Amino acid sequence: MPKETVTIRKAPKYLPFLLVFASLGFIAAVIVYLNIDESSQGNASILGLLLTYFSAAGAAVGLVLALIIDGISRLRAKTAVAERSR
Repeated sequence: MPKETVTIRKAPKYLPFLLVFASLGFIAAVIVYLNIDESSQGNASILGLLLTYFSAAGAAVGLVLALIIDGISRLRAKTAVAERSR
């Protein structure tokens, strides 16, 4: 059997990062909305805009963080010699 060189590393999963940080953005939007004066709150469209922008910003931060962690894991990757078995 031929031997191959393989790379071993721990790569992050992107979806959990996106979901967690989008949820944090969602929570932050609700907190900001509740701290706005009642006379300025107007209607529910402000809440919708806050939820959209804060969730998108949170997801973007989560994606950037996952990419940074992925880059660090590529630097720390180890190589090993492996042999295929049937």
